[in-house]
Amino acid sequence: MPLSKYANVQPRNSRIDRRGRPNIDWQYWPDTTSQQHFAKRVHDLDTRSRPDIEDDALIAWGLAQGDDTQGFDTLIDVLYGAGPHLNWRDNVSDDELEHIMLPQPADTKDRSIRMYFVNTLDLNKSWMPGNFEIRPRTIRALRKAGLSKTVVANIYSKQGYWAKMGNQRFLHHNDKGDLISFEICYQYRCGWDTGVSFIHFVRTQSHSTYFCINYPAHGMTRLRTIVKSNPSLLHRDFLLDALVADDSLKQWQHEIGNRRDVLQQFERQYDDEATDFKVSTIQLHRLARHWITLGQDSQDFYAQLSFLRESYVMYKKALGAEAAPWGFDKTADMYESFDMLLSQCDTCIRWTNVYNERTSLRINLLFHLANQRESKTNTQIATSTAEVARQAQRDSASMITIAALTILFLPGTFISAILSTTFFDYGDDGLHVSTRWWILLATTIPLTIAVFAVWLGWRYVRLRKQQGEAPIKLAL
Repeated sequence: MPLSKYANVQPRNSRIDRRGRPNIDWQYWPDTTSQQHFAKRVHDLDTRSRPDIEDDALIAWGLAQGDDTQGFDTLIDVLYGAGPHLNWRDNVSDDELEHIMLPQPADTKDRSIRMYFVNTLDLNKSWMPGNFEIRPRTIRALRKAGLSKTVVANIYSKQGYWAKMGNQRFLHHNDKGDLISFEICYQYRCGWDTGVSFIHFVRTQSHSTYFCINYPAHGMTRLRTIVKSNPSLLHRDFLLDALVADDSLKQWQHEIGNRRDVLQQFERQYDDEATDFKVSTIQLHRLARHWITLGQDSQDFYAQLSFLRESYVMYKKALGAEAAPWGFDKTADMYESFDMLLSQCDTCIRWTNVYNERTSLRINLLFHLANQRESKTNTQIATSTAEVARQAQRDSASMITIAALTILFLPGTFISAILSTTFFDYGDDGLHVSTRWWILLATTIPLTIAVFAVWLGWRYVRLRKQQGEAPIKLAL
């Protein structure tokens, strides 16, 4: 099956922008499992390859997927040189990158250094998770310079944004047991909504190589200041790692501080009459979810700092008597820097837990305030109902009085109505009853029955109608 079929795979609901790039949400992953096709591909495995943890098939699939990628807005800066003589090359092209990677004449005994900074944070859209859109040619060039296959595989992985690849540390020795190279590789995030970042560091006796993908902007500014003022400090091992760790810690402190301010605004509100319980509960629930996530991120960052400190200790121990030939800087112990950062990160973890508990307390307070408001409303309704009942009782007493008066006068009214008819006549000789008095009964009794029948019929129809509408009202 030709590679072009997989290189042109586009996600559903994608649109092409004016620069010919898929304009889609970077969190969407192409609907394909075609990377299995590359499992039988022949791979170039050198002596340092680790096929047990490196997925070459996924790398081949990702490179094929990105064959048409132009890499717009992907910036590559390179810092290289030897000793204090370091040069910056900003926004280099692939041709320039490959030229910089060419072996340089060894006319100096100073330790050389190369740092590759790949920045994809300016991208708005990309087909890969983590907002990556690195040109395949760029990745191939970086791979040739020594970029870890695990980093490349993690870039192309669907789960790479949340399932961190894990920290890696490799020590390579020769047949005599002497240290040839020291290598660490790790993934980190410098705050929320900033994309995934990677650092791969390879140290040999005469050369240091750094691959930095999405190095934080503020950390880059600090790094340029160091290069400008004292470039020799860049040869201090683990300086770049401690610098990015400090910048990342400041970002996490910033995230925690912003949500702390929101929590304090809620804690100052004790006038429940001005509180919208539904909106406040939703906002506090979202805040509690953020505290849980921030706590996990802080713990991950703590584990990363522990890894860097342990790596520094292991690196220092592995050098042993070879520290001088390797140019190990003893003027500053990076262990102390990592130890301080660990202490600050531990503070973030503890305060995140405290803020999470305080958010839960506020949610419970809103729950009790809502119950109190509901109880107060129910009390008002009960008071109003009692007043209505008293009013109905007074009305009932009035109706009883009216009914009693009606009963009192009804017999006299009935007799007066009957005797006032023409069937009865009062003369000098007394009361005379007409011989057709039966007409009164013949008309009154049927008419009374008819009136009662109409009333009962109307009541029956009304009750049936109410019974037929009752289920509909319940369903509504």
